[in-house]
Amino acid sequence: MTRDPEVVANERPVGPVRVRAENPFTGPSLWLPLRYLITGQVSLLLAIALAVLRAEDLVEFYYQGHLLAITHLITLGWITTTIMGASFLVAPLIFSAPLYSERLGRWQFPPLVAGIAVMVVHFWTGQYRGLATGAALVLVATVLFLVNLSFTLRRIPRKDVAMPYLVAALAYLAATVVLGTLMALDKVLDFLGGQVIATIKGHAHLAALGWVSMMILGVGHKMIPLLTASTAEEERRSRRRCWILNAGIVGLFLALVTRSRWVFPLALVVVLGFGSALWRLTRPWREGKRPRPDWSTRHVLAAFGCLALAILFGLALASGLLGDDALASRVAVAYAFLGLAGWISLMIMGMSYRVVPLLVWLHRYSPIVHDEPVPKVSELCAERWQPWSFLLLVPGVILTAGGLILPSVASLRAGLLLLGGGVLVFEANMLRVYGHVRRPVVAAATAEQSRETMAPGRTAQ
Repeated sequence: MTRDPEVVANERPVGPVRVRAENPFTGPSLWLPLRYLITGQVSLLLAIALAVLRAEDLVEFYYQGHLLAITHLITLGWITTTIMGASFLVAPLIFSAPLYSERLGRWQFPPLVAGIAVMVVHFWTGQYRGLATGAALVLVATVLFLVNLSFTLRRIPRKDVAMPYLVAALAYLAATVVLGTLMALDKVLDFLGGQVIATIKGHAHLAALGWVSMMILGVGHKMIPLLTASTAEEERRSRRRCWILNAGIVGLFLALVTRSRWVFPLALVVVLGFGSALWRLTRPWREGKRPRPDWSTRHVLAAFGCLALAILFGLALASGLLGDDALASRVAVAYAFLGLAGWISLMIMGMSYRVVPLLVWLHRYSPIVHDEPVPKVSELCAERWQPWSFLLLVPGVILTAGGLILPSVASLRAGLLLLGGGVLVFEANMLRVYGHVRRPVVAAATAEQSRETMAPGRTAQ
């Protein structure tokens, strides 16, 4: 029977974590993913601050510089950067597959951050001719990431139920970044003609549904059985469901780009595909094999609630019932916001409360767990702060979405302030976890010195 990784970490790392005497966790240096995670959290906070500052711009048409700058700070700076950093640790932790190259991970970081910064600045200032430089830097970083993760995934058995989802997610990431680069070049060469808005819609759905959501499903297919001590899904069914999802996502992308009448039927295929996958993931809960209820789980459940709302808005847009007017434009912005800030961001925060403390514990406390008292994994986070984060984030998301639809700048700004408060509490909690990174080093050195002093035949100097 599979054991809960947190329970394992509070004893001795075994199971999905590879054990060796000198270091029980064989993942990369903790500073490799931490630079990505911290950059992502700073980007999210900056995006919310800019949104509060320019709230009146968010109720206008979505194809304008300030909104595009904030959107890319969230999609590239927060979501993609965080997933990339987490990927360097998730593979060793739950797939027992050591990262192919830590060096590639380090090389990838400077062009990624520089590219995001260049793109955001040019969007914000309206100087679109410089976007191609930033997009090219992000493309270089993405290629390094894809090479690194592809060689890492080769070490995972092909029959693993998560594999098709992860491979598809990486393929969608490549397609999204290449398309984004082409769109940036279009600002100079103007080869897309009048298809800019249609291409933006396809680009956004390819990123959110293909890259991010497929990655969430892939990791979920692996983590949920570990956390609930349940059996993984049968491989053939999982692959069949993945093929249906891929057909729906690719079809929807092509329909959006070509402005086809098939947008609504293909959107239904995507909704049914994701609904089926999420229903399968909830099987342990329906069978009574629930993980320990905590605020991490509540964040994840709230993310599913935001996903349900986003699906309703998306189907209303795809059906054409809202028409091609100002209301449809406002609903489209609210739809994107619920997907990015509700579904994806709340999911990342919820999983961060579980994964980040476990990773820090494995790196810094597991080597000395038999030599001196160490804290439990759950003690690295301040659990009393988590309810405050939740109670600010969820109303903030709902109020902001309402302000986008009405439209109401006052409601929008109030919602963003609540959201920003929730993000601040979340990031303060993460900083508390990061504060444990250096502490055990001195403790371990002191313990080693004490053992040497107490050894037979040795005298204190």
